[in-house]
Amino acid sequence: MVLANGQFRFMFTARDYGASVAFYRDDLVLPLDHDWDYGPGDAGSVFHAGAAMVEIFSAAPGVEVPRPQGVSMLIQVEDVDAFYRRAQVRGLKVLLEPTTFPWGQRVLRLEDPDGIVVALFNPA
Repeated sequence: MVLANGQFRFMFTARDYGASVAFYRDDLVLPLDHDWDYGPGDAGSVFHAGAAMVEIFSAAPGVEVPRPQGVSMLIQVEDVDAFYRRAQVRGLKVLLEPTTFPWGQRVLRLEDPDGIVVALFNPA
């Protein structure tokens, strides 16, 4: 049985580990839980994202990591509009400017360096 208060992690192998870590650490300002670096192809970083975690792995040397398709994540933030202004200043790829939807969420969609859609939202 899945634990109701158990941990959930969104995990992926980055095409450019450094760029991905910088996106989640510096652009989204997710708090780092821990990271490791045991050499080429054995590095990773784990970030807190609300009640979940985002875990990024480096690729083994010489391994081509395919661009993900149909993958996205949704993270609740305090102020979507503030994140939008930050995204503009930092030159992030914006897929959807802040939009209020009928179901009561204001949503901003960004694309991370690997092509993963990162939607940020706050209650409208």
